[in-house]
Amino acid sequence: MSTEKLGDQLPTENIHTPLILELEENLLSCYLTNTQITTKSKHHDGVQVIHPVQGIDKITGFLVIDSPSFIQKDQDMAAGFMRIYYNWSQLIYDNERDTLTALLNRKTFDAQIEKTLTAAHSQRKRNEDIEHFNCLAILDIDHFKKINDKFGHLYGDEVLLLFANIMRKTFRDTDQLFRYGGEEFVVILTNVTEEIAMSILQRFRKQIEAHVFPQVGNVTVSIGFVMISEQNLPSTILEQADQALYHAKEHGRNQVRSFETLQTEGKVNSEVTYSNDIELF
Repeated sequence: MSTEKLGDQLPTENIHTPLILELEENLLSCYLTNTQITTKSKHHDGVQVIHPVQGIDKITGFLVIDSPSFIQKDQDMAAGFMRIYYNWSQLIYDNERDTLTALLNRKTFDAQIEKTLTAAHSQRKRNEDIEHFNCLAILDIDHFKKINDKFGHLYGDEVLLLFANIMRKTFRDTDQLFRYGGEEFVVILTNVTEEIAMSILQRFRKQIEAHVFPQVGNVTVSIGFVMISEQNLPSTILEQADQALYHAKEHGRNQVRSFETLQTEGKVNSEVTYSNDIELF
């Protein structure tokens, strides 16, 4: 019995085109029905069994087993491994996600920001002339406490859910989206300049401003962001983005402010005063 997980390209040497097409047809059938497919093997006189590999919300691959004969216990064992893989994926997913919005949670952010800084340092070492960086933005829903007080926590939770959905639709697939806590969210934008980051975040701010939330009506968001330097600590980056957010909150809300621009204008402190006893937001 041989097994093969289809994730890499299929080898084309010494394989006739009709075989590749037939295999692709079988994979498509397995994908569409989400069930085990059994066909005659083209490699020998045995059978080929294709098992779908089920991810959290979609099929992520296939397990292909070529065997001289169909043995039920072998296929049952393979199906059992697929269930174990799904359960393991579900545990990882649940551990990394916020239970309400399904965005990445604060625990995942704490781990991811370290990786982002390490990657930035490696990228800088490889290319000193790099012009695009990563960016960290803190998003805070304006007057969210008033929403909860006036309409109740049920509608407050709905605002958070819809806010998260707009985040998914507005930001790019390469960007990382987190619910940091309460009404605060964090976005890590990848491969951007300060100008591009401002444009992306302004687009999101306008999407929120234009959206009519059920019962609640219009909601706005204040955003502060900072370009990520490989020389900074995670606490420094958060503090700087928080300073930009605080400035946006104190000067009218419903706006996006850049720490670098505010620093150039002398409107924020250059010295970081962050400590573990201070709330970032």
